Amino acid sequence: MSPDLLGLGVASFSHLGGVHAQNQHDFEPYMQGVARGELPVLRALQLKLGVVEPARFAAEFGVDVRALFRAPLDRLASAGFVTQSPTTIALTRAGLLRVDRLLAEFFLPEHRGVRYA
Repeated sequence: MSPDLLGLGVASFSHLGGVHAQNQHDFEPYMQGVARGELPVLRALQLKLGVVEPARFAAEFGVDVRALFRAPLDRLASAGFVTQSPTTIALTRAGLLRVDRLLAEFFLPEHRGVRYA
């Protein structure tokens, strides 16, 4: 397991507890979150690390990610970018090389065309 790294500042990346996250990429929302005593995280991307453990999401959030994301997972598996085992969803080497583009499959429709810093 890799060590934790806390990114400080606008659009900074962190790696905490196995989750890859990015801070707000605009100054005002970043500062508003800090002023409220909140982490100014914009998005968390566990799949960006290459492996997701569905049981962890079920335990922490009560979400079955295999059911919620069945369509994109099936598309990515058919394209050779994702493999699934009973305990993990993992990117293949080809998937890891395209991870930034593949993640949009899991965004809400209104966020798919948005530029993220």
